[in-house]
Amino acid sequence: MAKKPFERYSVCEPYLMARIKALRMPPAVIGVKLTDDKQVYSAVIDIPMGPNLLGTMVCLANGAVNMYFNNGASITNLSARHPSLAQTVRTFIASAGQSLPACERTSVFDLPLNSSAHYAHIMTRKGVYKTVIDPFHLEGSDENKMKAFLLHLYQNVMNEIKNAQAKDQAARNSK
Repeated sequence: MAKKPFERYSVCEPYLMARIKALRMPPAVIGVKLTDDKQVYSAVIDIPMGPNLLGTMVCLANGAVNMYFNNGASITNLSARHPSLAQTVRTFIASAGQSLPACERTSVFDLPLNSSAHYAHIMTRKGVYKTVIDPFHLEGSDENKMKAFLLHLYQNVMNEIKNAQAKDQAARNSK
């Protein structure tokens, strides 16, 4: 049965638990001391990946990144083996604060609809800020330029995740 446009994704409990834990994680858990209200220590990005697949990328200031999927699958601990991935995550987190003017403070963590829109949650000591990014409609305004910058940053992380997975696969194949 085909999904109707803009229907919510079906999700499993482990996915929901991992996502809410990431959205509520205080900076002390990852050993970050915040010195500025605009300093970002974590980001949670919900990325629709198909009509039945929703990915949530969790990036931390210490360079860690995990991906969780609505079907219960996950990708974890890659940055521990891949320094270039950890560095890309740190760059993303260090630069993400520049996009805060395009975000609104929130305490509501709804899931995206089944569409092309990404939900970007940026964590600071003042709370969680959210923006909705439609990768296909980012031209024009200064706000859209900030969203495009944020999209560029986390797409760099996604590309490094793919590179790390390819390196791990090549290493397994050579054994």
